[in-house]
Amino acid sequence: MLSSNYDQGLVALSIVLAVLSSYTALDLAGRVSAGEKKVRLAWLIGGAITMGIGIWSMHFVAMLAFSLPIPIVYDVGTVVFSTLPAIVSSAGALFLASRRFLSMKRLLVGGVLMGLGIASMHYIGMAAMQMDASTHYNFLLFVLSVAIAIGASIAALYIAFQFRMQTRNTGKLSRILSALIMGAAISGMHYTGMAAVSFTPTQVVSSIVANRAVQSSLSWLALGIGIATLIILGFTLLTSFVDRRMASQTTLLKQQEAEAQRLQQFTEITLRIRRSLKLEDVLNTAVSEVQQALGAERVTIHRLNRDWSSTIIAESVAQGWISALEHRMDDSFWERYVESYNNGRVWVIDNIYEVGFTEEHLEILKCFQIKAYMAAPILQNNQLQGLLFAHQCSNVRIWQKWEIELFRQLAVQIGIALEQANLLHELQQAQEVLRLRDRAIAAASNGILITDPRQEDNPIVFCNAAFENMTGYSKEEALGHNCRFLQGEGTDPATVREINNAVNQERDCQVIIKNYCKDGTSFWNQLTISPVRDASGQVINFIGIQADITEQIQAQEQLRLSKENLQHQVIELLNDVEEASKGNLTVRAQINTGEIKVVGDFFNVIIESLRHIVVQVKQAVQQVNVLVGENSQAMCLLADDALKQAEEITHTLKSLDAMVLSIQAVADSAHKAAGMARTASTTAEVGRDSMERTVDSITNLHLTMAEAAKKVKRLGESSQEISKVVSLINQIALQTNIISINASIEAAKAGEEGRAFAVVAEEVGDLAARSARATEEIQHIVRNIQIETNEVVKAVEQGMTQVVEGTDSVKDTKQQLGEILEMSREIDFLVQSISHATVSQAQTSQEVVSLMKQIAQDSLHTSDFSRLVSSSLEQTVDVAQQLQASVTVFKTDNEESLNVEPLEVADAAKYSLQNSVELNNNNGKHPLTQ
Repeated sequence: MLSSNYDQGLVALSIVLAVLSSYTALDLAGRVSAGEKKVRLAWLIGGAITMGIGIWSMHFVAMLAFSLPIPIVYDVGTVVFSTLPAIVSSAGALFLASRRFLSMKRLLVGGVLMGLGIASMHYIGMAAMQMDASTHYNFLLFVLSVAIAIGASIAALYIAFQFRMQTRNTGKLSRILSALIMGAAISGMHYTGMAAVSFTPTQVVSSIVANRAVQSSLSWLALGIGIATLIILGFTLLTSFVDRRMASQTTLLKQQEAEAQRLQQFTEITLRIRRSLKLEDVLNTAVSEVQQALGAERVTIHRLNRDWSSTIIAESVAQGWISALEHRMDDSFWERYVESYNNGRVWVIDNIYEVGFTEEHLEILKCFQIKAYMAAPILQNNQLQGLLFAHQCSNVRIWQKWEIELFRQLAVQIGIALEQANLLHELQQAQEVLRLRDRAIAAASNGILITDPRQEDNPIVFCNAAFENMTGYSKEEALGHNCRFLQGEGTDPATVREINNAVNQERDCQVIIKNYCKDGTSFWNQLTISPVRDASGQVINFIGIQADITEQIQAQEQLRLSKENLQHQVIELLNDVEEASKGNLTVRAQINTGEIKVVGDFFNVIIESLRHIVVQVKQAVQQVNVLVGENSQAMCLLADDALKQAEEITHTLKSLDAMVLSIQAVADSAHKAAGMARTASTTAEVGRDSMERTVDSITNLHLTMAEAAKKVKRLGESSQEISKVVSLINQIALQTNIISINASIEAAKAGEEGRAFAVVAEEVGDLAARSARATEEIQHIVRNIQIETNEVVKAVEQGMTQVVEGTDSVKDTKQQLGEILEMSREIDFLVQSISHATVSQAQTSQEVVSLMKQIAQDSLHTSDFSRLVSSSLEQTVDVAQQLQASVTVFKTDNEESLNVEPLEVADAAKYSLQNSVELNNNNGKHPLTQ
């Protein structure tokens, strides 16, 4: 077998070619998928040829790097033919990598076919080698090289598919790393295949110098092929780069043109939406324009309610699809996405069946024939107010990015338009409110004026008609002047200072001030001043509201005079009735005029009634004294009789207590007997239960022993089987011994050549003898097991017989315990009856004792109550005597009252009224004007 070596420079060149070819393949995969159909076909053919030549060059350069100590030449036709599998497999790889989808099945099939193509190229190239040597392959390394080719092809397809769309720097870096990995895999396949082959010379090597010359020429050939391949690959990459730039510029121009068209469309739609500021027009225009722009089959606007349900308030629907206008969707599905909608997110659904909606929400979508949709938020003041929907009803739809962006921007513009429409509506409402306010101010009965503190001297800038009527000044005369022209000589300076302080401090103020009209007449003005602030809190105006309360002031003055007159009359009344406070019931009020006359007449009636009452009280006190004296002695006798009756009942109670103690003792004895009888019954019942469990245990024991007997019998049967097996082993050992003897005889006949066989025969004979002895011992053990087993079976059968006898005895005992239990229950019932009867007697005795005690207690209460009544009568006599002494104070005829202290109530009232009158006389102003 010939030894081989490699030119390291050419090996490095082959690896470079492998990496560069891999990078070219990854780059071409993106170009094949771009462009028009004809351009893609051209790139596919040109890329397949370039990539195939690159891979073939790598393999051929690597083969030229291989050298043997014999001359090697290559068949040109075979070498050229080996490029065909490389080109075909490269075309298949580029075709698969340029597809939109690459399934696992397509990836595996394509990888296997491409790997087989690369392996075919390699081994066809190997077949092109011509030399004076035969070729041999290592099957395992051959299979490994093919596997590496297939694995590298699958990896190459997957990587090319993943990176074909990447054009940024990160994509280039990933592509370079992937090219290095793919180049290493391709190189590994080649050198594994080369390691699988070995060469055996068929002739003696004749000239080493000639071989070296041939090898040198092949090295130059490899270098030339490598340089040519590098130039081809470089030119291909340059062409791809230029084409990519041109395609990128073309795509950019198309995108810019499409963007400009969409921007123009967006501008036109926005202008049409904002053409009207009426809310209804804005809604209808918005859904119609969005439907035309997107080509959707239905566009709706939903207004969100507080419970997150929604109402469709505007719709544009294509012909043939149901209308959803004014439909209410009671679905809180949108509540969970409020935060996303507030951030302006567009919800895009290409297929409603692939996003995991709930059955309830799917049913709602099915009712409107929706299969795909977009939803964008409509925001007003950064608050979610509604949703804009675009529905696709005929089929599922993959929404494009520009459609999503256009939809989002249109939703924003709709929100702005709706906000403007709402602002216009609010402005109209505010103007209506202002008009109503102006009419209300003009029709108000109070005078209203507005001043401007930002101007010098805080002049009046507005006054209503009521102000003109109240003051006599026209609007032209009042505007531009400070309101101090309403003040005069009678105006209180303190009130004016309070008004000025409130204006300077920018606070509310309410005062009553004396003002003067244009004609010089005065009027009392209840003035309320309030500041008006702007959004920043700065005071921009003061509003003054004037109310003419002159009539109210005059009415209060008249009320004050009437009050003073009334107070004088009350003082006269108190002077007339002052003696009544000292007990003289003969005095009378002498007032015959004024409002107090009625009070005086009523007082005279009360004094006369009081005089009659005092006379009647004197007579009643005398009668009480007589009657109490007569009843006091009778009540004392009643109390003594009740006390004696209580003592007799107490003696009776002592006898009853002794009888109750006796009955209680009998009851306790009966209760103890009942307890003992119950204990005996319980013990007998427990014994019966124990006997039942014993019977069950014995029965279980009987079954267990029967089962044990069966198992022991089966053990005996198994030992008989063992005996049979041992006999068979004994026979085998005997035959083995015979065979070993025959073998020894044959070995002896063979002489020296059969000596080793004789040793083996002796060992076999010895083994047969030991087997025979072992079988005899096993037979002896088995016989002992059978004997012991028979004895165990007999013992178990005797035990079973004894268990049956024990079971019968336990059953008899159980029956006797049952009879004892019945007798114990009867005794327990009788003793309990006696105990209940005794307890009932004891309870009856206790009730009799309780009744007797209650009677004794009632007698004691009767005695105590009698004494209490007697004591109360004595106290009644004392009270009557005190009452008699009190009524003697009052003078009912014309006699004088004796020893009476005068009361101070009348004097105090009189003093208070006099002070009030003096205070009112000394005050010249009305209290509201102070």
